Amino acid sequence: MRSGRRIGGRAGPRLARAAIGGALFALALLVGRARAGEPDARAAEPPLELAGTWHVLIHYRDASSANPGAWHWDEKIWVFEPGEGELRWTEYPIVLFSDDSGRFESLGSARQSRVLHAWEPNAGQRAQIRSGLEVNSRGRNSKRLRGSDAEGWRSGDRLVQSASQLVSYVEDWSVEGLPAAPVFTQRDLMGASEEDSLEGVTRYATAEIRAGGDELRGGFTRDESRSGRFEMRRSGPVKPLGERSQEEIRRRLGVPQP
Repeated sequence: MRSGRRIGGRAGPRLARAAIGGALFALALLVGRARAGEPDARAAEPPLELAGTWHVLIHYRDASSANPGAWHWDEKIWVFEPGEGELRWTEYPIVLFSDDSGRFESLGSARQSRVLHAWEPNAGQRAQIRSGLEVNSRGRNSKRLRGSDAEGWRSGDRLVQSASQLVSYVEDWSVEGLPAAPVFTQRDLMGASEEDSLEGVTRYATAEIRAGGDELRGGFTRDESRSGRFEMRRSGPVKPLGERSQEEIRRRLGVPQP
């Protein structure tokens, strides 16, 4: 009669632990395989839809200013309108809120100036952005860009020599990196030709897309002097200035009331 081999001493617990470890490893492997089939949370985000109206808030430091360490703020409204093989980009540099809390301070003589800090909209101001802001057509600029999302969009403006003009000025705007990480560039040229000109470049490079594609954040640069960050929030349609808003602009600029 053949006797069975007895497992004694410490061998029994060691084998038991090994069996448990093997079972846990197999379970982890199965879970890992199951998760591999799940879509990534970031991939589930809807693709960025650039068309529409956006409020652009910029925080920057100016190395060429008397106080290079101070934060400044600026803002714009951008409107993107796609067409057949083109993209219309319109910019409004003068924006009106019904609540100017944290935005302006009085300089006397009925004139106002932007507060010197990195202003962020409060809850009420964010709600107004979502519903749509009033804009002034003064300073409005619009460019028709050609191209595609894959190859990028560009207005393609160039300096052209003219017998009647010794010096010309043009702006070349472009949008690249859609839809994952769009980069918005505004290039200013002034001179007699491309080879003999002064150039200024403003660049907004997206680093993060939030809120299902309704908010963009990234880095801001203007030439070699200004650098900082920008926040771009989807907004309601622009609205024409009411009489109160026109009075507000005159008050900011110190213009006498009619």
